[in-house]
This record gives sequence, structure tokens and C-alpha cells, in this order.
Amino acid sequence: MKKVAITSLLISGFFLGFYFGEINKYNRKIPEVLRISPTQAKKQSNKVAVKSRSIFVPSWSLKSENKELSNYDELIYFGITPDYLGINKNETGYYGIPIFLKLAEGKKKLITLRMIDDDLNYFILGNKQLQKKIIQQTLEIVEQNKFDGVVLDLEISGLYSQDLTNQINNFAQLFYSEVNKNYRQFYLAIYGDNFFRKRPFDLSVLTRNSDGIMIMAYDFHKSRGEPGPNFPYDSGVRYQYNFKKMISDFSKVVAKEKITVIFGMFGYDWLVDEKKRPIRQAEALSLNQIAEKFFGTSLKRSSQTYTTDVKCYWQDCVIKRDLISKETEINYVVSAEKPDDQDIYRIDYHIVWFEDEESVKIKTDYLREQGISNISYWANGYF
Repeated sequence: MKKVAITSLLISGFFLGFYFGEINKYNRKIPEVLRISPTQAKKQSNKVAVKSRSIFVPSWSLKSENKELSNYDELIYFGITPDYLGINKNETGYYGIPIFLKLAEGKKKLITLRMIDDDLNYFILGNKQLQKKIIQQTLEIVEQNKFDGVVLDLEISGLYSQDLTNQINNFAQLFYSEVNKNYRQFYLAIYGDNFFRKRPFDLSVLTRNSDGIMIMAYDFHKSRGEPGPNFPYDSGVRYQYNFKKMISDFSKVVAKEKITVIFGMFGYDWLVDEKKRPIRQAEALSLNQIAEKFFGTSLKRSSQTYTTDVKCYWQDCVIKRDLISKETEINYVVSAEKPDDQDIYRIDYHIVWFEDEESVKIKTDYLREQGISNISYWANGYF
């Protein structure tokens, strides 16, 4: 039995050497310094300043004090949610409003209406009376708690039709009209891949029926799909869509002053096979969780890559910043004894991709070059 174990480990060692040798070979191609061309220098001189920095504050991250929130111009509570009878006043999001109000004292504050359940959303979109009740109850909460406006986070997956698009347009128009009657603002949160995946949100209509469009520039590579960046900055030959193209697509139908880009400060950890194909749904990790899981400390960075004094504590761990996506990839291995034989080890291969402050800085600089000055972060407590 020991011979079997030794043979198994030798084979695994050979495979790992090849697997991570390929990664290291790729890393050696990355230049140490990225030079700025005259064209880039001219673009930098034409950048607009960041006008507004906001952050989403989820109900599950609430605490009595939070000094980090002082760094933001606007706080967005996430939030309240409907059920089949109206606004659900028996869940944590509703109960957390008083705590959020204390944290947001003296700042502009919005409240998010979370509509993330497909079956419930289809029911609401097909029921005018329920829509009116949800809008009325939302506005009562806004008035009672002196919120400055509402963010509608309406998320729909699956097959789409023109009827569904029309229902969304009508719901948004009704919501916008009622919110504006109360002298408040109404924003829509929209998937960053809206144009790429042809989702049912007609921006030419929705931008007219809102005070702003908040683009969720994250989750392009899904937890149930292939490993990849949160939202790649550029395409090259590796990615089908990218951040730059997303901004171009939205800018064609939404005025730049009405655009806010939301950065997702998190990533996914995929368990993969030898060909880097996912074996199961990836685990979502906040930036703080990634720092703790892999480094046992906060992440230390230079302007281009991780500093050499940062050590990943996992087996055969390789860290690199991808020059195309601008995001960071971690490859690591977990060895575990098989439960049915203590002399044979199982090798689990993992790939992690995540957004961090450095990739956000690059993307924010691009936004400023394009004349977009409003940015937001998902979410408080994640980084």
C-alpha cells in the first residue's frame, strides 16, 4: 500500500510541477514597469475629477459605529424587499433601517429595493395593483426616514421576451413618476453585461425614467461558470467582453452624468480539474476574506503587482496580476487524505479571481478619461 502511495505522490508532483511551471513561465513575461505613452499622458491631463463616491451598506454588515463610512459622499442601504403582499416588514433589511440611519447621519442616503427572486419578480411585474402598493409603501419608508431617494435593484434571469421588457419599462416609469412627485430621486441598478448578454432592460427607455443608471461592473464570470475575472478591463484574445466596451455601450444611450459605476470588491474561488474546468459552483469571497484566507493579513501591494514580502500560505500557491483584465488570479492546491485509504492523497486544484483597489484604480482612471465621475462600491465590510 505504501508503494501505491509513493507512486501516487510522485505522479502528482510531476503534474504539479508542469501545471505551475506553465503559470510561472507566463509570469516571467510580465514587464516590471508599464511605460506611459504620450497619448496616455494627454488622456490623463483630460481626466475629470471623481464627483461622487458612494458605497452600498448591506443589512448584514451593519454595526453601531463605522468610521470608514466617513470617506464616502453617499451611503446606499441594502435594503428592503417585497413579498407577495407588499414590502416585507418582517425581515432583517427592514429591521436594520434605524442602525443605518445612525451611520448615515449628515450624509446623502438612498435605500435599495431588493428584487432578486425570479418567481416573485415575474408575479409583481404582472400585477399592477401590487406594484402600486410596493411603490407606495417604499415611499412611506423614504418619507418617514428622510431618505434622499430609491435604488431599484431588479434582477431577472432566464429567458426573456418583449412582453417582459415592456413590463419592466412600465414598472420603472410608474416608480419614477411617484418618486419624483415626492421630490426624491430614483435610480436603477443594471447588470454590467446587459448589452453583451441581451438582457431585458431597455436602457433607451429606462434612462428617461430614472435620475441615474448604476452599472454593476462585476460578476461577469459567474460562480456556476468558467473561472475568470470579476469584470475584465480589456479583451485581447482571452475575454469575449470587457469593461471598456461596457462603458462604450452604456454611454451610447445613457448620458455620462447619469452613469454611476459600481465596483464589486470580491471574487470567486473555483475548484477545478486538470484542464481548469469547474467541478462545482465557486465560493464567493470578499476582499477581506481573500486577504485573511491566503495571507493572514491585509493585502500589501505595489503599483503593478504584489510585493515580494507577501506570502501565500497554501500549497503551490502562485499569485499574478493579469495585464489584460488588470485583476488578480491565485492558483493553489489543497492536499487531503482520501477517507477510504489513509496512505493515498487527493489533490484539489483551485483558481481564485478577484477585484481589488489596484484594478479599481485603473478602471476609475479610465472612467475619468471618458468623462464619467460617479463611482460606487459593493460593498461595505468587503474591503
